[in-house]
Amino acid sequence: MASPASAHAPHDVLSCETEKQPVNIPSMPLARAIEILGRQSGCPVLVDPILMDGRTSAAVKGAYTPQAALLHLFGSVHVDVTATVSGLSVSPLDATALTSGDTRPGLRTTS
Repeated sequence: MASPASAHAPHDVLSCETEKQPVNIPSMPLARAIEILGRQSGCPVLVDPILMDGRTSAAVKGAYTPQAALLHLFGSVHVDVTATVSGLSVSPLDATALTSGDTRPGLRTTS
């Protein structure tokens, strides 16, 4: 079951894909980082909780579109971020994205 990481009113989907804005999110539990991004950007994020389970986000700092920032938060986890009528949606690109505690280089997980 998917859950929204942000409960904001619908945002202009085009701006979630095209408008760069300053982002400064340190490495932290991925679910919390996605929640912060959704709140800062105003773009609701729909993501299956299993994609966030036990994962730590990559740090993201700079000017990014919300879509690009979300991809960066996932680090080396293979996901796709798509703009929808209600915000951004995250889906796995392969089975390893669904594996909690992935240990591929560059991905940190929580203990």
